[in-house]
Amino acid sequence: MHSKNIRRRVALACVALSALLAAPAWSADPVKLKFTSFEPPMANITANVLTPFARAASAGSGGTLQIDMFAGGTLGRNPTQQLKLVTDGIADIGWVVLPYTPGRFDDTEVVGLPFVTANATEASVALQRLYASGALVGFDGLKLLAIGATPPVAIHANAPVRLPGDLKGKRVRVSGEHLTHVVEALGGAPVQLGGGQIAEALSRGVVDMTLNNWGFVGDFKVDEVSRQHLDIPLGAVAVAIVMRQDRYDALPPQARSAIDKASGEALALKLGQAFDRQEKEVRERVAKSGRNTVVEPTEAQLAEWKRQIEPVNQSWRQARPRNQRIWDAFSEQLKRARATQ
Repeated sequence: MHSKNIRRRVALACVALSALLAAPAWSADPVKLKFTSFEPPMANITANVLTPFARAASAGSGGTLQIDMFAGGTLGRNPTQQLKLVTDGIADIGWVVLPYTPGRFDDTEVVGLPFVTANATEASVALQRLYASGALVGFDGLKLLAIGATPPVAIHANAPVRLPGDLKGKRVRVSGEHLTHVVEALGGAPVQLGGGQIAEALSRGVVDMTLNNWGFVGDFKVDEVSRQHLDIPLGAVAVAIVMRQDRYDALPPQARSAIDKASGEALALKLGQAFDRQEKEVRERVAKSGRNTVVEPTEAQLAEWKRQIEPVNQSWRQARPRNQRIWDAFSEQLKRARATQ
């Protein structure tokens, strides 16, 4: 009898041990990652791209991963410091504007050249494919989840702008080194201002015009203090979603797999499409407002803009030996992206 009890206890112990060993990995607490965004929670990219990515990666991880959004700058408000939040370990994943780290991501400046890209979707897919080919440098120590670009900027002013000469002697708000050179070449005075300062600067006459994409115009109410808009593609801004490589490497395999599945070209495509949807919505709203005039240059006007700006673009291609190679490779990727749109 005694031996039967012992055998029964041993059998029960074996069953319990087997159940414990067979317990799925998700029974443990998930790894929690902090995703920083300087945008408010309901802003276009945060609401329509970043938050859905966080949910998809978490849901696909088998319970090994939990990505929490920290929007509205709750981990750090300064857009120029978002990459540092990631590299310093304050955030695990970040939504980063690449030109805000001068000298590191110079290859991506190619999207900032006027007349190179027509929309954010083609630019984002082409840039992601360029990165996947190994052509881009500057991402050492980072796990790039997606790279993309905004729609190209247009001109927003209170006086009509039709030709490059209309910038002569005018104070023009710009962002980035290349557009600074463009404005200088056209005889204007470039002015650097933060996004939140532009509307007031326009209304008070501190600047005469500003170069922004339409989504930005809607977010910062630039259309409420400007009347004249020239829809001309004067260069985009490269953006990325990144995390630190060593933080990614330390994740459980299921978590890494879930992140990989939700990122890459599919995520870059969503970035571009979200930008372009907003671009179209804001442009149409402003054009129908009855108080704003939105025009596109004629073929002759566009040719003149290109003629006067081409030397600045050429200077960029010649500035470093690799710039021409990046230009050629990106142009090829753009052709392929356009063919599939």
